[in-house]
This record gives sequence, structure tokens and C-alpha cells, in this order.
Amino acid sequence: MDLIDQLYRKINEERLTPKVLLVSSYAQGHQLLELICNRHGALFNVEVKTIRGIIEAKAKLELFQRKIHLLDEGQAVWIIRLLMKQLAEETSECYITHSMMKPGIVEKVYHAISEMRMAGICSEDMKMDYFTNPDKGMYLQQLLNRYETYLLEHGQIDFGGLSEYLKHGTDGAIYLALSPTGWTRVEHQMMEKLAGKCLCFLDSETPFHISEGFSKNRFTMFHATGSLAEVREGIRRILSEPEALDHTEIILSDYERYISVIHAHAEEMGAACSYSNGLPIAFCAAGKAAAGILDWIEDGYPVKRISEMLRHGYMSFSDERWSRGEWVRILERSSIGWGRERYLALVHPEEIGAEDQEQSTVLYGYLATLFEGLPEGDDWDVLRLLEWVSEFIKQYAPRRSQDDVYVGNTLQELVIRFSESPRECMPMDLALKYVREMLSGIRIRVSATPKPGAVHVSSLHNGGWSGRERTWIAGLDQGTWSVSAKQEPLLLDKERKVLSEHLVSTQQRAQKIRNERESRLSLIRGEVWLSYSSYDAGDKKSQSPAFEMLQVFRLQSGDSSLDFATLEHSLGEPYSVMDMMHESEVSTPFNNTDLWAGLLLRRTFGKSADGWQAMLQTYPSLAQGYRAKELRMDEKVSAYDGFLGDQSSYPKQLEDSSWSAISASQLEKYANCGLQYYFHYVLKLRAKNVAALDRTRWLQAGERGTLLHDIFRRYIEDVTECGKVSAKHDRDRLMAIVDMVIRETTLSIPAPNRHVLAKECEEIQRDADIFFRNEAGKTDQPCFFELELSTSDGEPMEIELPGGIRIQLKGFVDRVDRIGPHEYRIIDYKTGSTNKYKPSEYFSGGTQLQHALYSVAVEQWLRQTGIDPEAKVLEAEYYFPTERGRGEYVRRTQNRREELSAIVSQLLESQNRGIFVPAKNANTCRWCDYQAVCGSHSEWMAGKRDSSINMDLLRTLLEVERFG
Repeated sequence: MDLIDQLYRKINEERLTPKVLLVSSYAQGHQLLELICNRHGALFNVEVKTIRGIIEAKAKLELFQRKIHLLDEGQAVWIIRLLMKQLAEETSECYITHSMMKPGIVEKVYHAISEMRMAGICSEDMKMDYFTNPDKGMYLQQLLNRYETYLLEHGQIDFGGLSEYLKHGTDGAIYLALSPTGWTRVEHQMMEKLAGKCLCFLDSETPFHISEGFSKNRFTMFHATGSLAEVREGIRRILSEPEALDHTEIILSDYERYISVIHAHAEEMGAACSYSNGLPIAFCAAGKAAAGILDWIEDGYPVKRISEMLRHGYMSFSDERWSRGEWVRILERSSIGWGRERYLALVHPEEIGAEDQEQSTVLYGYLATLFEGLPEGDDWDVLRLLEWVSEFIKQYAPRRSQDDVYVGNTLQELVIRFSESPRECMPMDLALKYVREMLSGIRIRVSATPKPGAVHVSSLHNGGWSGRERTWIAGLDQGTWSVSAKQEPLLLDKERKVLSEHLVSTQQRAQKIRNERESRLSLIRGEVWLSYSSYDAGDKKSQSPAFEMLQVFRLQSGDSSLDFATLEHSLGEPYSVMDMMHESEVSTPFNNTDLWAGLLLRRTFGKSADGWQAMLQTYPSLAQGYRAKELRMDEKVSAYDGFLGDQSSYPKQLEDSSWSAISASQLEKYANCGLQYYFHYVLKLRAKNVAALDRTRWLQAGERGTLLHDIFRRYIEDVTECGKVSAKHDRDRLMAIVDMVIRETTLSIPAPNRHVLAKECEEIQRDADIFFRNEAGKTDQPCFFELELSTSDGEPMEIELPGGIRIQLKGFVDRVDRIGPHEYRIIDYKTGSTNKYKPSEYFSGGTQLQHALYSVAVEQWLRQTGIDPEAKVLEAEYYFPTERGRGEYVRRTQNRREELSAIVSQLLESQNRGIFVPAKNANTCRWCDYQAVCGSHSEWMAGKRDSSINMDLLRTLLEVERFG
């Protein structure tokens, strides 16, 4: 007689007497009753209870009357931690010091205390000689004593102390329990007190591998190369009979490892699943937001974390005037990078451009609220941090699904649940670990019992009760299936034996787990699939099937002498993700991958299908990419090398030989690399300017250059009264301006720490000192600063080059000095080195045009505005007034304007012909923002530049490159 029949007979012995079925979980009890009803018909007068549930219910009134609060496990852990901290602070030689109080160790200590309480052990019962280490024994004895005292003084009790609040049973019910129960000594005592002689134990099933009923099932076994391949093969088999979806239970030996794969595949095929242990909260947006915001804190508040959450929709701002993309863009443009102090400084409306003022004001408010209430420094309150995370989810995480709502509500319940727990401040990393532990305990989509119309997915710990016609046990490899018998270091087996006969040893615990599992699985009836992964892709090693799989194989064949080699031989080749080894089998394809595998395996006149041609015909975009690769390898320049043809739309040629507004840097960029120019100015693609965390650096190169330019401009303007008088140099005044500009910059760009700030300030002061020494020896008159090349109404000014070529030029000139009557020199500050500004490279193949173009523009501007009708710009200077540039300068006499005109006209003509080919010098690609887009295109293009077939097309561009 199996367990189901035993239960049915016992329930019907005294039909009018109430029965209470005591089980480890309500789900187990309800499924057991359903199995009985399916076999024998309706039942009545039966109630399902867990031992903890009924004991707490019976003690509830007494606890209320005595005003005693019952602790749950989470609350008790915090009390244990508090007491551990007190012990650690009282002596430096404490067995567990304060630095050792990590979440894992605290959890182990709590379980040791809990085990002793559930075995009926009091602090008075413990002696130091019971322990292999007397210090450990003293520590546990003191901790248990303090725990008992704490509960007494605070009017609290844990489950292990409920016995005295229970009254002897008077309800007249018969209590039915499955033996072995797995109950502790205290649980036995409390149930005997409640039930008395009305407690009845029923023997569980025999192990499945010797069960006669289990042996009558229909067995199927297979193995696969990895858990992913194993799951895919199982789903292929399930899909072959889609009407049997809600007749299937999947039991996972390693629930956490397999559940993500199962869930992803179920979502892909649109199959409904119920999950006995639920899913981690990372499977919903609110869960991702909670994990993401904790990562944001731990990583030092990098803005990229916020941007990623906004981009993926895990986080949102309530103001819907701006899209997620617009919020991301303003954050990325702000250059926050990292550090909480940078957020409000860099997103302050005064630091944002005028066009984004309104949005930046709103964003500033959101960020101020975000940081409000967030702990600072080294003292972090875990419960305060939990409250902050709960509020963050409430305010910023979108609630798009019931899962999101559930996570938000559960977090609020956790805050309430722990509100009365002892509070403690600790380092940030430790507080984050505790909060993550709390979040890991939240599960979504928990369905302990199977749902109609859905595949039921359970764990090896609670599966096998569903009574479904098909059961697939996945992950039957030896490592996953085995039960760990590793001893707990706080309570070794020899110590358990001396302390109390009711403390279970690790070997006994492991054996109980195996016995319970094997007897539970023996209830399975119908079709049984057994599978395992024969290869661990992570560890890159083979795996053997569990011994239990061999036992089933022997049971199926009736031959007890069969070994593992025979089993593995009978399984044949393992299944793979894109299975190609079992083409003779009729298998339902799971997705496009399986469809392709089937198509490629079809035989046509003894040959395999041409997979490459099939792919190109099916996916036009892939075919286009293949064609691009072929044309790039071809000798002739094509559209895939940057030749767009004569119909190029940019820049548009205007009437009277004039072109639309351009800048010197645009022309230089085009001469340097046409493809880079096309990406930047035509397609307007921009690399993300996200500041990277560097704790050894304050300013990036561009930020440092801007700061130095500002210092130089302010100083020269100050000592020349904006160019009206000769310079009256004053080093103290320069250093005061340096300090002022640095202070202003630190408000908008906070330094990572004061040491880095001091170091870079010293470097800036040395640069300023070099600038001062160079300027003090000059006799020229600075007269214009940050001169904008524009008309009176703010439009780009038109300049005329020799040959009648007119272009509209836009830009700023750092400085203009008067070097003689009606004679001028333009100056461009450079904060780098002089390496690329060689005397022989006047135009440098068109990549250095700024000095010549700006000279023409300034000269014509001075004349057109009437400031100096006879003005002549004779020189242009690249000035390097920094420590790196050693105060050097490169001057170029402006006497090659006919060549300048030819270069500009040829570059513009080449643009109009649609030629945007890669750089001639492959070294240019090393610092290019678009390297990921074009790869080694410059190297592929080298041969095409020299080929005669492309000479006519590239003629004007090649002529420019010859100008030195």
C-alpha cells in the first residue's frame, strides 16, 4: 500500500473526526490531497497545516495576552548580530571580532544558536570542554545567554521558545504526519503537547529505485553538452506534444542555475509556466532597478549606471515632457562621470547651456531628491539604506507589470518588518551586502502549486507532488544531485554529539535529505524523463550522471549488474544547442536556430545544402554586408570606401563660386580623413562623451585646455585693459586669476580628492608661470581676444581668397597682437606639444590650414569693420605656453595665399564629388572616435590610393596631400 492509499484509509477511519495533515509546506499538503482525490474521490473534514503554522496559531492568543512579540528569522538575525557586536567590543580577543562580522558569518552563528534552541539546549547546559576550541565554546555560551536575556528583557520570543505558551490539545482533531518528519526535538515536544495521543505517523514511500510502483513508469533518458543544450532538447520534446503542456512537471536539481534558461526559453516560445520557487527579482524592471541602484552606489555613483537604467527603462522620471533618450543625453553631456558631489555641481542650471536650462532645472530637482536621505561617509545604517531603496523604487522605477508592483510593495513591507529591529552603523560595502541579501530573498511569480494550462517547474527540494502525467527531472549529474556532508565549523559533529543527542550530525542530515527525496520521487507516475549535462562549459570538464540515474536504468532494464559505461553507451551522442547529430529523429524545432539546423541537414542528391547562399538569400542585410566586404577588398574605390558619387548632398555648392559656412577645423579634418569628416559632419555621429572614473586625475585634456585658455585670456585682458594699453605685467595678479579660475572650475568639476587637486593646481601654476615669463619679454601689443569671425548681425563672415573664391568662415581666434603700424600677428594657444608643427609642414597636406585661413579672415575683418583699413596680418603663431610645450612657438609668415586658395578649392571640389575616403596615415586611426566603425579601413585603402584605376577620381585629393 503506497502513501496515497495509507492517507486515504487513515482519513476515512473516523470520518466525522477532524483531521489535520501536517506537512513541510502548504503546497505539499494540497498536492497530496489532490492526488488522493484523483485516485479515490472527494474528501472532507481535512485541513492542511505546517508544524510552524499550527504552533504559532495556537500560541498567538497567549502571546497577545502577555504582550510578547514573536520574532521571525530575519528579525532574530539582527538581534544576534547586535549581541555579537557587543561581545566583540568588550574584548579585543573575542572569538569572532568586529571585522569578521560579515553577513555569511553572522548567518552561520544565527543558525548554530537556532539549532541549539530547537534541540532544547539552554546556555546553562553548555560546558567549555564540550568543544574542541574552548574559546569557541565560551563565545557560543555567552552569546546564547545574552540572546535568552535579550528576549526576556524586551518581551520577545522566537519559535524555539513557544512551548511554554502552548496549552494541551483540546480541539479533538487527529493529526497526521509523514514519517520521518524531520522535526527537531522542540517541535516534537510542542506537537506532543498539542496533539497528545491524537498524533499519528504514516510511513513514507520506499526509495524510488526499489519502488515497484515507480518501476512501472515509462522512462526516457538523454544527455546534452551543457545545461542550455539540455533544456533546449527537453523543450523540443515537450513541443512535439503541445497539448500536454499542462500535464508536465519539470524538476530542476539545481533550480537557480536552470531557472533562467527555462524561463528565457518559455518566454521565447510563449509557453506558460508556473514556478514553485518563483524567479529572482532581476527578472522584472523594478528588480533590475533595485540591483542597478545598489551597483551605482557601490561603484562610486558613476553616471553611466543611471544612464543605462534610463535607457533600458528600469528607471524613469515623472516629467514626461522629455523622453528617456533626452534624459540620457543631458546626463551624458553633463560630464558628471562619478562621485556624488559632481552631480549637483555639474547639473546645476548655471552649468548647462541655455537651450537645456528648463530640463536641467527639473533634472537638478530629481538628483537632489535622489541623494536626499542617502547615507554618507563610513557609517551606513542598513535599515535606513533599505528604506532609501524602497523609496527609490517607489519614485523612480516604472510599474509596468504586476511583478514590479509586487517588488515595490514587498520592499515597503520589509521596511515595516525591520522597523523595530536594532539599528547599527557599518561600512558602506557591508551595508550593501546586507541589503542585497534582503533583496535576494524576494521572489516573484511564486506558484507553489501547479497552474492549469502551464508547465510546472519545481525544485528537487519540493518537486514530485504534482501527480502530473509527465515528469522531467533535469540536471541529474553527479555533482548537482549529491548532498553536501560538509561539517559546520561552529558546531562540529563531535561537539554536537556531546552537546545533545538531538543535534543532528551532518551525515545524518544528508542521509535524511536523501531519504526524503527518494521516497518523494517514488510517488511519480506516468512518463518520466531523466537528463543531465555531460559537459560543464564553465569549468570546461566532463560530468558523470548521478548514481540514481544508473539505479533507474537498472530498474528499467531489470539488470542490477549494469554499470555507468553501459548507461552512457545506451544514451548515445549528447544533444547540443544546435543539434546536428540526431537528424534521423523526428523533433519539433524550437526556434530559428533549430529550423536552420534542419534546413542545412537536408540532403539533395547526396550533398549538404549550401548554407552560405541560403543565409544570404534569407537575410538581405547580411548579403549587403558581404557585398560591402567584397567591394572593400576590390581594387576600385566604391561607396564602401567613402565614394558617394557626384550627387553628394553635402556641402552644397552655391552660386558665384561660394560655399556654405565652414570652419578651418572642418577642412583640416576632411584633409586628414574624409571618412572621419563624413561621420562627424555629414552623418553627425558623435562618440559618447562620458567621463571615466580616474581617482588619480582631476581634469581631462580638453577641460585643462579650456581652463588654461581662460586664464591666459583673463590675464592679458586685465593687464592691457582689454587691448587699450601696453601690457603691465604682474605675476601676483596672474596667480590670483589662476586661483579664481581653479575655484570656479572646482565648483563645476569637483576633484576626486584633495591630493590630486593640489598636484594638478601646482602643474597649472607652473604652466601659468611659463606663460608669464614669455609674455613679460614681449613688446607687441595684444589687442583682440577670443575674436569671433562673424558679421555685425552674428552671421559667419565671408572671406575672399585669391582667384575669386569666396567662402563663409566661422570660428574664434584666441588672440590678435599688433606688431607694427597696421601689421598684425594672430596667435593660437596650444596646450599640447610641438611635435606635429614642423617648419617644413606649412600646410601639412591640408591638415594645417587654420593659421592661413584665420590670417586672411582677421585681415579682412579689420578692414571691413573700419578698425584698420590698411591692416595686414603678416604672421600666424602656434603658441605653447605650458610646461609640456616648454613655452615654444611656431610662427608662419603669411605669404602663400595662392596655394591656400588652391588647397581650399580642391578640398571643396573633392567634397562636392562625394569623396570621403579614409586617412592616408594609418596612425590617425589610433585616436579616432570612429575606429570601431571602420576598423582597418585606412590599411585596406592604401593600395587603392596608388592604383591607376582611381587616379582620376582621387586627383584633387592627392594633389592637396602633396602640399607641405
